[in-house]
Amino acid sequence: MNNYGNGSDWDDSAENLLALEAEIPVLSALREFAQEAVRAPWFASLGEPFGEETQQIARAYLDTLGYPHADAVAVLNWDDALDASETLDMNTQAWEAEEQLRAALLDQALRGVSEEGLGVMLSHLAAQLSEVLREMAEEALYMADELPDHIIDLAVGAGQQAAHGAALVLAAAAVEAAQNDDMELGEEALHHPLMLKYRLFEYGHWPLALTGQTLNLF
Repeated sequence: MNNYGNGSDWDDSAENLLALEAEIPVLSALREFAQEAVRAPWFASLGEPFGEETQQIARAYLDTLGYPHADAVAVLNWDDALDASETLDMNTQAWEAEEQLRAALLDQALRGVSEEGLGVMLSHLAAQLSEVLREMAEEALYMADELPDHIIDLAVGAGQQAAHGAALVLAAAAVEAAQNDDMELGEEALHHPLMLKYRLFEYGHWPLALTGQTLNLF
């Protein structure tokens, strides 16, 4: 573990300087992602018909997650979205598959970046998105009938989780690229299930839950 999380403890040995230099491309990728994420049209297309590109992303997400026979089904209003987000019928295997993917990405990222450095950038991302997500969720909910306040928290939490997953994809890909002396991230990063899930949010939708063989997409 590199010793530069606290200025008073900084160890300017050649080893630590080289380690810090190696981390810069990874941390820069996460900083750029945070800048892009705050400009995404979060929740702007809730309840609207899917465009062809959204359908393709949803299809790719399900395929790469291991559910080629599942389909995305439109959720058209906030009442149905609340029901779907709180369902007890959630596909726990799909949830566990995503958790395993996150763990694998974290392990890969930590092979090239310190836990402190990665933690700082992920915290920065969450802080940058917090107010944006809440404001945009509240704006999307403005014209809806009265609903419990916690649905805003559900939307914000889902957005944060999706951005966190995409950031881990980028961090792991940046580490792999650096290890291969490659300046470009691999194509695999763009087609990773967690990146594809984030892109559904990026298109203004909210993937609520996979229940059985159905992805409820608001």
